[in-house]
Amino acid sequence: MAAAKTLILFIVFAIMFIGCSNEGKPKNEPKNERQTAIQSQPVPLKRRETKKPIVYKERYMGIKEVLVNGHYMILSRPKFNALYKKIDSSKTELWECGDPFEWLDEKWMKATYGEKSEKSGTFEKYDGNVTTLFAQNIEFNTNNHIVLMNTAFARSNSFEIPSHQIVLNKNTSVEDFRKTFPFAKMEKLEDPDEVRFRFYLEASADDAFLFYFKNGKLNYLKLWWLLC
Repeated sequence: MAAAKTLILFIVFAIMFIGCSNEGKPKNEPKNERQTAIQSQPVPLKRRETKKPIVYKERYMGIKEVLVNGHYMILSRPKFNALYKKIDSSKTELWECGDPFEWLDEKWMKATYGEKSEKSGTFEKYDGNVTTLFAQNIEFNTNNHIVLMNTAFARSNSFEIPSHQIVLNKNTSVEDFRKTFPFAKMEKLEDPDEVRFRFYLEASADDAFLFYFKNGKLNYLKLWWLLC
């Protein structure tokens, strides 16, 4: 009997000990299904808002106002080399009527080729040769110090005017262009399928940006200089 009582007391104390041990442990609460579902859902990404273009009411367009693929029309040679690593072709030839580097890069031209000669009209040691580079459907001209964009085709390039949040590309129609640039005059060309719009760089210059359209859509942009 004594052994039985001892066994019973042992079992009772063991049960009490286990109960006390479990009181301090946190209970596993059932998960809130709605909370779990919300946490598992992907967070939607905010769409990038496209800013509406501001109507361009200016009659002139400065050379620093326009970007091609996010870059200025005039680049240093190292910057150009970093951006356009693949050159499709190049050629160097004499520009008999002069070139825009004579005033766009006058300080460097003087330091490199000497003062301007009254007889020749250009720098003393300058031979008048300009190198033309073709890359990414763009024609560039360089004096081996700076690089100037000449012509860029819209099929693989975009044109921006950041000050007015304007972006032009191959999908830009004549109608869209005229709405954005209400003071731009349309010029008809020999080809009935082509038209162009001209923006002078400044009031006292004949140099201009020329926007060419073909079959109603933007074809290419040209930076044109009056040299002869």
